[in-house]
Amino acid sequence: MHTTLRLLNALLPLGYLLAVLNYGALYTTGSSWSTKSAPFVARGLAATHAVYLILATIAYGHVPVANAWEAFTFLAFAVTVVYLVLEWQLDDKATGMFLLGPALFFQFLSSALITQTSEVAPILRSPWFGLHVTAALLGYAAFAIAAVYGTLYLLLYGELKGHRAGLIFRRLPNLEILSRMNNNALLFGWGCLTLAITVGFAWASSLTASGELAGSFLSDPKLLSTVLVWVLYSACLGGRWILKWPNRHLARISVLAFIIMLASSLAVNLVVESFHSFG
Repeated sequence: MHTTLRLLNALLPLGYLLAVLNYGALYTTGSSWSTKSAPFVARGLAATHAVYLILATIAYGHVPVANAWEAFTFLAFAVTVVYLVLEWQLDDKATGMFLLGPALFFQFLSSALITQTSEVAPILRSPWFGLHVTAALLGYAAFAIAAVYGTLYLLLYGELKGHRAGLIFRRLPNLEILSRMNNNALLFGWGCLTLAITVGFAWASSLTASGELAGSFLSDPKLLSTVLVWVLYSACLGGRWILKWPNRHLARISVLAFIIMLASSLAVNLVVESFHSFG
């Protein structure tokens, strides 16, 4: 099994590169062969990546997110899955290059630097950990995708408003489709993060009650930053559906909220002590 994992680890970046090239050809040429091949390659890649993650979980006894390099491969997979869901929902393939490009970057880093081991903290073997982290990473991936769609929306909006749409942006979907992709990614990410917080809260409560987790987890910086992110995105969605904010406002806020999420996550993970650190 370890040989198979090493082989898949080496092949996954090549698979992502092939997918990006196919979506790049679709975006630049709109050829019929790329229109058919790009989704086929991406779905096959997602299935292969899922097999890799399942085999790694079996081989090492924990969901492969115990360190940053394992998390990167899971993030690449999550971005791909969320994108394919949106592509299927709206039947638009023109933006695949913009989303699978970052996934290729994440997978390349993971494949080059990953260090998998069976020697991990017992808490990382809990199925609750797997559900909690899987939901959180899917949520973060969806928010990253929403930020990309928000950026594309704002760029296209600016081009059209200035009556200077160039060749690149003529290939993008119209503003309505970009807005719907942005909205759907935000909603999917919010749902996943809500699940992650709920599972994490219930799990931490049970660990505290059993004495396995010392102190109060309610003051943990990682938890507080995650709740802050959840509040920001809840306000974002509330503004869209309740206050009827224009789509361009939602696009701006989704980009700003992602920057805040990224900055807070880096600050908490690199600077502040947290019970989320298992090293």
